[in-house]
Amino acid sequence: IQFKKGEIISKQGSFVTHIMYLKKGYAKVYKETDVDNNLILDIIPEGKLIGLTSLYNHDNIARFSVAALDQAVVCSIDRKTIEELIHKNSQFAQTVIASLNEESLQFYDKMASLTQKQMNGRVADALLYLSEHIFNSTKFKMILSRKELADFTGMSMMSVVRTIKDMKAEDIIEDKKSYIHIKNKEILRKSSING
Repeated sequence: IQFKKGEIISKQGSFVTHIMYLKKGYAKVYKETDVDNNLILDIIPEGKLIGLTSLYNHDNIARFSVAALDQAVVCSIDRKTIEELIHKNSQFAQTVIASLNEESLQFYDKMASLTQKQMNGRVADALLYLSEHIFNSTKFKMILSRKELADFTGMSMMSVVRTIKDMKAEDIIEDKKSYIHIKNKEILRKSSING
C-alpha cells in the first residue's frame, strides 16, 4: 500500500489485524495525547516491521498511531501469519525478539531524555538518534517539521526553534534547505550527556 507524506498508516485505538513492513520511506510512531499535541515515540526507517508489540496482546488494540513522514510503501502481513512463523521458525522468532529488545531499549533512553534532560540535551538526543540510527550520516534531510521535532523531544515548538538557533550560532550544526549537518558531534554528544 502506498502512503503520501502525512497519511495515517495505523490509528491508535483501532483493532490490529496486521503487522506492517515498511518497504520504502520513513514513518513516525506516536501516542495521541490531545488535539494539538502528540508524543512521537520513534522514527521508523525502511526495512522495519511496525506493530510487533501488538502480537499476543489480549485485546488486539493499537496503543499508538503510525503516519508516513514521506512517500512510503507498506506491506501488511496478517498477524496470525507472523505468530505462526514465530512458533515454527526459531530463527525468525529470534529476529522478532531482537527487534522488540531494540525498541524497548530505545524507549528507555527516550524516557530518560524526556524526564531527566533540559532542552539542549533533548534536542541533542533527537539529532544524534536521527544521525546514528535512522540516516547513518552526519548530514541528512530533516524529515521532521519543527512541530514534529517538538513532539519527538517533548518540548514546545518555540523551545525547539530557539535551541536549534542556539546550536547553529555555536556552530554545532548547520541547518540549510531542510538539511541538517552535524558539524561538531563531540559537542553535541556532550550536550546529550550533560543534558
